[in-house]
Amino acid sequence: MKELKVAAIQIGLTPSSEKTLEKTVEKLVSEAARKGARILCFPEHWLEEENPNSVLNAMERMKELALKFNVTIIAGGFYEDLEDGTYVTAPVIDPQGRLVGRQKKVHLFGSERTRAKPGLEYVLFDIDQARFGVMVCYDTVFPEVARTFALKGAEVVFVPSRILNAGTEPWHLYLSTRCLENRLPLVASNTVSSRRYSGRSVILVPKQDSDSKIVYSKALATGGESQEVLVANLDLETARNLRESRLAERRPSTYRLLQTPHSQLA
Repeated sequence: MKELKVAAIQIGLTPSSEKTLEKTVEKLVSEAARKGARILCFPEHWLEEENPNSVLNAMERMKELALKFNVTIIAGGFYEDLEDGTYVTAPVIDPQGRLVGRQKKVHLFGSERTRAKPGLEYVLFDIDQARFGVMVCYDTVFPEVARTFALKGAEVVFVPSRILNAGTEPWHLYLSTRCLENRLPLVASNTVSSRRYSGRSVILVPKQDSDSKIVYSKALATGGESQEVLVANLDLETARNLRESRLAERRPSTYRLLQTPHSQLA
């Protein structure tokens, strides 16, 4: 059986000094590593003050912690200034403390559209004998994203998010649906603060009832409304078998309309 222990890091937006924030981040990473997690996912836009310096400092700290605790870290989602423009990115750091790549957010939300450029591709990462993708928050709303990762061979998808209190219920519904329709484990991290963001991070896996053989999405761990670390062990082999069976029944020749831009549908 191929298994992978993962962690969803739920961190707050409470203003604090850089030194205090560094201690908080290290405490959360240390706890996840102590519990055996191999891949850790932080939420989107979790820095209280997000600017080029704070993002750079956060990423450098993540590199140090990934190396120190021998874990892979998905640093969350940040505005990042790259050579060809500003994007919302999810940087991925391997256990050697190296930035091995980033997933650029494809579907920008709200004011992000005025500040950043959308990404154009979906990246697979092969680290620690696991193949995974990253859906950045609003990307989860679009079923094509998770399906693309499933078709490309992802074994698990991480979802750094920043979801308002009122959006938690539909967010969980989207996540559950993506897990079920693609037979993909999802590790979704949300920011948390007392005013606007209620956390409720979740780790989901597809599960099959032994009698009826019906498949459903099961929450292995669900966060509360405070800063915490969620850890769960994923059965990647069972998920793969369920996924291959479902994807084999697709009929792509009937889905041609999905390639047509919305503007041309009228």
